[in-house]
Amino acid sequence: MDAIASLPPYAHVNQEAVQCAAQASLRYQVPELLLHAVIVKENGRMGKCVRNKNGSYDCGLAQINTSWVDHFAKYGVKFEHVLYDTCTNLNASAYILRDNYNKKKDWFSAVVAYNIGPNRWTPTRYQIGHRYATDVVRYWWGFQNWVDAKNGVSRAATAPVALARAPAPTTRTQAARPAATAPGQLIFSSSQPEN
Repeated sequence: MDAIASLPPYAHVNQEAVQCAAQASLRYQVPELLLHAVIVKENGRMGKCVRNKNGSYDCGLAQINTSWVDHFAKYGVKFEHVLYDTCTNLNASAYILRDNYNKKKDWFSAVVAYNIGPNRWTPTRYQIGHRYATDVVRYWWGFQNWVDAKNGVSRAATAPVALARAPAPTTRTQAARPAATAPGQLIFSSSQPEN
């Protein structure tokens, strides 16, 4: 599936990652620039993991938590693919965001769930997730403003008034999206190793 990436390579996100993000966005019906905002916020690197306080690890470019190991294994996706293959990592991220969106019904809450999980939202945990999601939305709108400026689009406001229920920014690739692959029907990159 070819997709036209909305962004050029930036920082540590190379051309392969930009293209993989565009494809994952199309496949899972996740706004492409939201996926990039998560990548920037997570600041991960392929082949690297960060240990969490609870003993789990966040791995790769989009910092996929090791709590997903068993879930992805049911579909034949080994976690080393998530750790070392850029497209697999970004497809996993888009899959998780879509799954969260299907459960929470808005992108802001889906991003909160990406950070703290979709369940057991205590006030303290929600506050952490809310701060995280607020940062992600700011990055998202920053990317949207860049894309708009590049394409000669002018908006009255540069960010939503109510972050929690803000309409999603749009991208070029959203106009002709195919039906989304529902979570449970994992489709990862063709560059994924066989074993």
